[in-house]
Amino acid sequence: MWTYKILLLLLLAGTGVWESAPAQETIYMSVLSSRRHAWGKNDNPVIGLFVSKDAGKSWQHTGWREYIRMFYTEAGSDDVLWSACGNGVLRSTDHGTSWRVTTGWEVTEVLKLSVDARNPKRVAAATAYGPILTTDGGSTWKFLLEGLPERYATDVCIDRTDGTLLLATGTGVYRRASSDTGWMPTTLQGKDIRVLTQHPAAPNIFWAGTEDDGVWKSADGGKSWTVSNAGLDHRTVYVIAIDPKQPDTLYLGTYGGGVYRSDDGGKSWRQKLSGLSLLDIHALAVIPSSPGMVFAGTLNGGLFKSTDAGETWVFNSQEDAQVWGMSVQRRPGK
Repeated sequence: MWTYKILLLLLLAGTGVWESAPAQETIYMSVLSSRRHAWGKNDNPVIGLFVSKDAGKSWQHTGWREYIRMFYTEAGSDDVLWSACGNGVLRSTDHGTSWRVTTGWEVTEVLKLSVDARNPKRVAAATAYGPILTTDGGSTWKFLLEGLPERYATDVCIDRTDGTLLLATGTGVYRRASSDTGWMPTTLQGKDIRVLTQHPAAPNIFWAGTEDDGVWKSADGGKSWTVSNAGLDHRTVYVIAIDPKQPDTLYLGTYGGGVYRSDDGGKSWRQKLSGLSLLDIHALAVIPSSPGMVFAGTLNGGLFKSTDAGETWVFNSQEDAQVWGMSVQRRPGK
């Protein structure tokens, strides 16, 4: 269920991109691979990073033709982009026109990134060989291994309020505050963690998705966790999305179970399948300016769109593709 190839994670650190577009948000979609892709055919950009400025009515390829895992939008310079790929962490200062590797030969298999909202030069990355951190915009990196029983890390999240690091591993969630000299285990141990998400309206709340053990919630900044699986029959959770305008509405992307939605802050879940032709969901995006609009990216089934909060879905784009990640950027003044 978990594919590891030469993967790329784009972290778009900035605002103000395509400000002349009529829509309030720009939507980014990463396509890892497609059964329809013809290798070596320059006019067939089926993989890479795609952008929509009209709520998914049309998609444009950015020109990047590599395996992309997923990506995020962060506050900071409107020129700087970060990427995580098989050969390290890359950085672009010209909207992705050119890139340079910021890490050394010892850093490979970078899976995900997180930028400190308070300090865009502070970036953490989860790699197959342990978490790494830069505090100078990628000029230097260091491994943060103290206190970890294993190196393999699947996700990392920097708390936007105080800079505390949360780390997802194959054996649980670990926490490292600015005053700590090493990682401290949280109460969520013995579980294979796939994704970490901080609540957009209540920053003390974090959610964790697992392999086979459902979804877990922390209400104290990631220190302690409780399981929240009522109604969740498919318990491998790849992605968690929260509606910023309706903070009690959450969505889960699961393996084999499609999309689940909660309307009570995660206390209970209901499966939302109508119109989905493939039920392995690896990407979700909620559109803040359009109530009820949600995108779901599948593994080998392309992208689907809902305009009624997941009650019904219609195919949108990228037939037969692995849509690995999605992100929404709200432009200034909107």
